[in-house]
Amino acid sequence: MQEKTSHSEPLQPNMELFNAISDETRLKILMILARSEFTVNELKEILDIHQSNASRHLSKLSSCGLLKDRREGTKAFYGLSDDLYMSDSILDMIRKAWTQLGDCDIVHSKVEGMLTQRRNNYSPKFHKLDEAGGSLKAQISLFSKLMVPYEHAIDIGCGEGGDLSFMLAHRCEKVTAVDIQKATIKGLTKIAKDKGVNNIRPLEADMTKIPLPDACADLVLMSQVLHHAPSPGEALQEAIRLLKPDGILALLDLAQHNEEELRETHGHIWLGFDNKRIEFLLQDLPCKIIDMEIVPSEESEHKKLPAICFIVQKKA
Repeated sequence: MQEKTSHSEPLQPNMELFNAISDETRLKILMILARSEFTVNELKEILDIHQSNASRHLSKLSSCGLLKDRREGTKAFYGLSDDLYMSDSILDMIRKAWTQLGDCDIVHSKVEGMLTQRRNNYSPKFHKLDEAGGSLKAQISLFSKLMVPYEHAIDIGCGEGGDLSFMLAHRCEKVTAVDIQKATIKGLTKIAKDKGVNNIRPLEADMTKIPLPDACADLVLMSQVLHHAPSPGEALQEAIRLLKPDGILALLDLAQHNEEELRETHGHIWLGFDNKRIEFLLQDLPCKIIDMEIVPSEESEHKKLPAICFIVQKKA
């Protein structure tokens, strides 16, 4: 494969860009937005600066093509631009500059605190499999590609009831059902005991920091969880880490959509994904895409969104 050069990158070095990233506060903003989207008010709280200063810094970064924004009612959410993500040399330079920030650990701690607060606020609203994007057709499409037995499967973001984990338990020697919610894991433990299912291990963990060893699973399943990830790239990196060589990552999520209300009603961080964004997030990981499908929404009285399905294999 031909290596990328700076000439093929959307963002090119220039004085305006260097001026924008030479400011310590703006570097911190970029570091924060690499973790998730945030509003001006949220950035103001994290950085302990006045709102007008936060807006001024965001305007400077946006003018250089480093940020993108989207509106949700009266709120504006900011994140790193696609052009920045695709400009490896610029992004690498910015990441190296972050390591020179003396209080980056404090900033990271504040960011994690705010994201935890978000999860706690939204957790009662997390959708179940029969709600938005929970198309049975999409699940059948996914599992039709997985009809082989596995030794160890990991269901990341198993959700209340652990439906898919129990489906996997019929074909796998053991299943680890991972979810960040303590109540979900407690409930799943009780269900497994009541059903007499002994090969499911419920595990409370963040999807980016799962306390399992490298290369421990033949199959990792991520069904409708990636749109809840503050950092989808880190979540996918963790999934690939857990796979044995030639192991399979089965990813099912919402296709890109414009249903903004799902952020409030269901706690979604991302409004689905298109295939190019998933391909971009996977491109530097030791894996290859072996199948991809967009599953149209079903015709029903309840509105359902189209889903996107990726089957990814870890390189040997």
